[in-house]
Amino acid sequence: MPDLLAMYAAAHPDKPAVIDDRPGEEQVTLSYAELDERANRLAAVMRSHGLGQGATSLWCGQNSASVVAFVNAARKAGVTAVPLNYRLADDEAAYVTDHCDATLVYVDAPYAALFDRIQPQLPKVVAVLVFDAARWSIPVPEGMIDADAAEAAIEPAALGEVEPGDVMIYTSGTTGKPKGALRKGIGDPSQVAAMVQQIGYTPDDIYLTTGPLYHSGPGGFMGIAQALGQTVVVQHKFDPEDWLRLVERYAAT
Repeated sequence: MPDLLAMYAAAHPDKPAVIDDRPGEEQVTLSYAELDERANRLAAVMRSHGLGQGATSLWCGQNSASVVAFVNAARKAGVTAVPLNYRLADDEAAYVTDHCDATLVYVDAPYAALFDRIQPQLPKVVAVLVFDAARWSIPVPEGMIDADAAEAAIEPAALGEVEPGDVMIYTSGTTGKPKGALRKGIGDPSQVAAMVQQIGYTPDDIYLTTGPLYHSGPGGFMGIAQALGQTVVVQHKFDPEDWLRLVERYAAT
C-alpha cells in the first residue's frame, strides 16, 4: 500500500494535516509536510531502539498532535501500534503492555508516572519515551527518554520497502482479561469506499475528533480522514462548550 501521508506531503505540503487546539494554550498545527517529517523522525527513533518490521509499540495519552505523529510513524516503520487506555489501573496497564509484547512505550508526560511505577513489571520494554514534557512542564522520570528531544536530534529514517504497521486494540475485558484485536490497515477497501461514498466524505472536509483516539471508532475514523487527505482537528478531551468553539472556529464538517 502506498504511503499516503508522504504523497499528500509532496502534493499539498502546506495543507494543515492536524490541529491541536486547547483552551488557554498556543495552538499546534502540523502541515502535511511537517506531519510527514515528524512521523519519519519518530520512525527513525523506533529503529534506533531496535524496532523493525512486525515489532510492537504502545502509546498512552490523551488526544494530541504528537499521538497522530506517532501512529503514522509506527505505520511507516512496519511496527504494530497498541493504544493504551490512560484510565487503566496500574496492574491493568502493566498486563496490556506486557501481553502485547511491546518493546517501546510512547507516553504523554502526565502519564509517565504510571510507567515509572509499573516499569519493573515490563521486562520486554527497552525504552519509554515521554512526549510533550516541556508543554506540560513535567520532568522526564529517571531512566526514561525525552521523546521530543530524541525526535529533534535524529535524521528522518530511510525505511525502504516495509509492510505498513498494524494497529492492535485491546477489548475491555468484561468476561476476563482484555484481548488484543489486530487491525490490518484501515479495513476492506471496498467497504471503506462504500462508506466514504455513502457519507459523502471529500478531501476538503474538516474532521473534528473528540472521542479518545485509543478507542476503536475515533481512531479508525481519524485514519480514514487522513487517508483522504483531510484536515484533522483533535480535541484534547471532550468538553461540550469547547467542542462548540472548535466546530465554529474550524468550520468542522
